[in-house]
Amino acid sequence: MHTTEAPAVIVVGAGPAGLTAAIALAHHGVRTLVVERRTALSPFPRATGINLRTMELMRAWSLEDAVRAGAIDVSPTGWIGRTLASAEGIETPMGFPSDEVAASLSPTTGVVAPQDHLEPVLMEHLLSLPGTSVRLGTELIALDQEDDGVTVTLREGAESSTIRAEYVIGADGAHSTVRRHAGITMEGPGDLGAYLAVLFRAPLADVVGERRHGLYMLTRQGPPWVFLPTDRHDRWVFSMTWDPTRETRADYPTERLVELIRAGAGVPDLEPQIAWTGDFTFAAQIADRYREGRVFLIGDAAHRMTPRGAAGMNTAIHDGYDLGWKLGWVLRGWAGESLLESFEAERRPVGLRNMQRSAIAADQRDVSQDYLEDIADRIPHSWLPDGRTSTLDLLGDGLTVLAGPQAHVPLGQLHGVPVVVHVIDQATADVLQVGADGLVLVRPDGRPVARWAASADASAISAAVSAAVGGATRADLSRAA
Repeated sequence: MHTTEAPAVIVVGAGPAGLTAAIALAHHGVRTLVVERRTALSPFPRATGINLRTMELMRAWSLEDAVRAGAIDVSPTGWIGRTLASAEGIETPMGFPSDEVAASLSPTTGVVAPQDHLEPVLMEHLLSLPGTSVRLGTELIALDQEDDGVTVTLREGAESSTIRAEYVIGADGAHSTVRRHAGITMEGPGDLGAYLAVLFRAPLADVVGERRHGLYMLTRQGPPWVFLPTDRHDRWVFSMTWDPTRETRADYPTERLVELIRAGAGVPDLEPQIAWTGDFTFAAQIADRYREGRVFLIGDAAHRMTPRGAAGMNTAIHDGYDLGWKLGWVLRGWAGESLLESFEAERRPVGLRNMQRSAIAADQRDVSQDYLEDIADRIPHSWLPDGRTSTLDLLGDGLTVLAGPQAHVPLGQLHGVPVVVHVIDQATADVLQVGADGLVLVRPDGRPVARWAASADASAISAAVSAAVGGATRADLSRAA
């Protein structure tokens, strides 16, 4: 579905971060235009680890099954050995909980699925929502912002056009044009190692047998080689360090790449079908700020991470969701513009932490508990008596009150944001630590705004709602006028 009206928000970049932001905006009825310089979504697997918190967001949009349909039949763990064929090796964590642990923390589990499966799922959902438009093969070439809006110049083939919107989101990757036009710089090392990557198909499932892992690190003299399964049909990525100051891609003809893959697999007569080769550089950088006026950065435009810990794509998706619902609130008149200040205040520390961690070698840091920090700020998951509904499923687009079975919830006169009340059973109230007559006020991302041990009066709830929406809203100002 496409909108013919001027967009309120322009999202530059149709990767996971940009698509997530656009979906969050569209769920709030915000007219959104997504522009992407590529003429199609990426055909490469890129990231494969979709973590617990990301899957909770997919569940909230009823996309859990669609994402899981692309799951690879592997454990979300790594394996360290000499070759893929070698039976000797050790399992290592990748920052995902076991299914048993996940079941105690969340209504869903993480999944290993390639990015080129996830992106079409997000795109299809986005295009099903009213008020959205996507222009592929279109790049931003200029950006000019004023106090009340942003004007961008777009180029599509030989044609250029200008469009004005209230806000622009830069989700256009590590070499972000939006970031450059906004005058935002990156901090941190941009070269932590150069790597050669090969995408290929080969019957390696029989080689690894029951040792089905999301990542294989092969020990040898020098830096380890990496094999990454990327679909259910024996599509793999092989990567290794190289020195582009002393070597060129011409030094790696197909015959040499085949021999390297054979050596790593431990199968001398393997016949891999090479689909693509490329090179990339590890970096650990973060934008000096996530916002300049009406321009925001998310995903790789805001932070560059190495693949270690599988944090890059998930952090990008969480950025997009956070900014999307906050902009949605502001543009719907539910919240004051000061709410937008919380985007950088809440997301940049997360980006900084994950960026810094990604710079640490895999054998020098325990990643096994990383998933806990992604869910630390939200309310606990607990199944309601029906056994199908989680406390997280009760959260809506506005604010949610979860009240104990004996609580009194006098809402009174509130700001423009809708507040939905759910009275929960005693066992669930105990999990949420609100007791029989207490209550908790929760944002759509699950973060508690306020908590009362006993029933609150209307003025206390109103004050908490006012704090959550960032003071005076557009609706308040309109009524005052």
